[in-house]
Amino acid sequence: MIEYNIGILGAGNIAATIADVLKNMNGFCPYAIASRDEAKAKEFAEKHEIEKAYGSYEELMEDPDVELVYIATVNSNHVELAKKCLDAGKPVFVEKPISYNAKTAEELFEYAQEKGLFCGEAMWLRYNPLMNMVVDLVKKKAIGDVRSITANLGYNLDTRDRLIKPELGGGALLDIGIYPITAVFMIMGGPPLKALAAPLLSSTGVDLYSTIAMEYPGGRVAYITNTFMAGYDNKCIVYGTHGRIEINNVNNPSLVTIYGADGTSKGELKPQDDAKTGYEYEFKAARKAAIAGNKETPELSIKNVLELYKFTDFMRYTWNIPFPLPGEPEKIAPQANGPAEEPAGDSAGASAGELVENPAGN
Repeated sequence: MIEYNIGILGAGNIAATIADVLKNMNGFCPYAIASRDEAKAKEFAEKHEIEKAYGSYEELMEDPDVELVYIATVNSNHVELAKKCLDAGKPVFVEKPISYNAKTAEELFEYAQEKGLFCGEAMWLRYNPLMNMVVDLVKKKAIGDVRSITANLGYNLDTRDRLIKPELGGGALLDIGIYPITAVFMIMGGPPLKALAAPLLSSTGVDLYSTIAMEYPGGRVAYITNTFMAGYDNKCIVYGTHGRIEINNVNNPSLVTIYGADGTSKGELKPQDDAKTGYEYEFKAARKAAIAGNKETPELSIKNVLELYKFTDFMRYTWNIPFPLPGEPEKIAPQANGPAEEPAGDSAGASAGELVENPAGN
């Protein structure tokens, strides 16, 4: 199979993982790496056996042999870099979150449409065969009618600098919370009618922890917890009228167990034999879309992407923690005669948002 040359912007941890994944996939070549630090780019290229190393993002974009650019930089510059790639005539695949809010994400998709090029988000959960099997089981009523979902995802990450800086679009919600939210959206068929949440904020002003309660039509509910402050079991459990489905590792399912109404196991699903890391599926889909000239993939539509970030916008703005970035609203100052301000620090919490109809704006 002819190898498809991928250029990678950013030389951090996720870029290293993707470079190694691509190296071991048929039909793909991690061809070029770019960093603003040329020495770092060359070191990365040598370690991961990459042919080209560039000391600027623009040099990689101008390389005629790069066929698709994968953006693995900080959240705050995803859109800016993606637009530059599109200007250079390159299809682009952006690491999640595609942007820090729905407004700038929508602008990027419109820009890609104007350029006639593929622009997609690397949200691997949408492409995961095991997760899509769960969605199919739910549609076929393998556990009856779904009544509720619980999902959590937690890691000790609150000391990682890029994750707690508001100017970089940091916070647990956008970095890991979008995985259990995506799982719920996939299973429930979209965003909720109403949502209520309460976060715990860091001294830098981003969310470190939050619990989110969602209400769906017919009295169905979902409860999500995500945090940078502790390791969780990272499970998603779907409860139905005739049983339940348990998903191990909600951001990259490793095992799915189906239980009957009596609590006994009715079977298990495991990753396919050819599965290695879970990243393979999204890159195969991106390559297919880019080569065909499609503007989105069947697994993850532009509509799906925007629904997710309209929802996370709603959460953050309810908590009054907009980012100091373009396209964000101004932070609402406390009222002069309002309640005393909570002391700053990791223990400072924000008020829970009121139940609001259609938080995703649909």
